[in-house]
Amino acid sequence: MGYKSNLEKADRTTEAAEFPETILIDNCSACNLKCSICDHKNLSKFRKIETMEMALYRKIIDEIAEEQPQTRVWEVYFGDPCMCSDMDQRIAYAKSAGLTDVVVNTNGVLLTPERAEAFIKAGLDAIYVGIDSVKEETYKRIRVGGNYRRVVDNVLCYRDLLKKIGRGHQRLFVQFVVNEHNEEELEPFIQLWTGHGVDVKVRPKVSWAGLVDAPNLYDNSDVARKPCYWLMRTLPICSDGRAALCAIDIRVPLELGNVREMTLKGVWNGRLKTLRQLHREGRFDELPDICRECRDWQSGYAEFMKPRENQRIVNA
Repeated sequence: MGYKSNLEKADRTTEAAEFPETILIDNCSACNLKCSICDHKNLSKFRKIETMEMALYRKIIDEIAEEQPQTRVWEVYFGDPCMCSDMDQRIAYAKSAGLTDVVVNTNGVLLTPERAEAFIKAGLDAIYVGIDSVKEETYKRIRVGGNYRRVVDNVLCYRDLLKKIGRGHQRLFVQFVVNEHNEEELEPFIQLWTGHGVDVKVRPKVSWAGLVDAPNLYDNSDVARKPCYWLMRTLPICSDGRAALCAIDIRVPLELGNVREMTLKGVWNGRLKTLRQLHREGRFDELPDICRECRDWQSGYAEFMKPRENQRIVNA
């Protein structure tokens, strides 16, 4: 693989102070695909596949609304929002509580016109659809079990519905995770989707703390390590209320607190605060194994491409 993570861009390492900048809520930990770039297919060995109780979800949202309503809230952590039957109601609750940045990421296979309309009317601020290719054969190698043509159609439908019923601030993005299967398709992908009037998000592959091979990442011993964006700014909450170490920690081996009994602020300023301090001070050898050995800090950035006026529309 020729593509490597750009360490100069992995610099979003300023610590969120008393409250996290981004909170990921595992409303539903189920997913309908077995993508080669993630480890969800093994998740059930370590975590129960389930939907978060609505009472717990409301507790989380209510605290965010009170503490910092501008916090970015991802309505899924390591599942797909379209697997959650009442996701539109959960989005609507967050918006009614005053949250200003409520988003989801999805593989888009189940993003039917009906579900898209429900998400938009609920007030969803942004949706990110992972496609990662312009060729159907490449898509099949990455998004195992998906349907490329259906996803393309669903994205174009969402785009059209935004124009028809959306509010001006609501956004749609397609995402391209650069990896060993698709790196030659990056520029055609950008041309294709900006030509369709859709914003593009490009980010490097992560290894999910070593669970997936990521040849774009350097060995930590060969580079000058930086504090990790994922740890310093994000707080994921599992469907059972447990806090994860960061947005890359999917098996959750550490005891970091549970928001059933604690507040989000309490969890954030507990053991996690100590780990953030170790990062700030460069004391990486003192970290737990999952964090000390992780290379995913190198991929803590993304780039965005916006449509250009009068750009030629490329057939999907």
